[in-house]
Amino acid sequence: MSKMQEIEIERYHDRIKKDVHHLIERYREIMAWDIPENDPVEADRLIFSAVHAALNEIEQENQEN
Repeated sequence: MSKMQEIEIERYHDRIKKDVHHLIERYREIMAWDIPENDPVEADRLIFSAVHAALNEIEQENQEN
């Protein structure tokens, strides 16, 4: 990564974090609607795990291209 790319991505850090936070919140709401006895701590664990898995898959796909 070039120095310019590093500077650019640092500028986007807060925006990326905000976008991911909104994604997590969206799935928290969906799980709360779909599961009446939803455990929010377990829901967060499952959502974070799913997001990590998805990011790993996307990263792997990008490395293959």
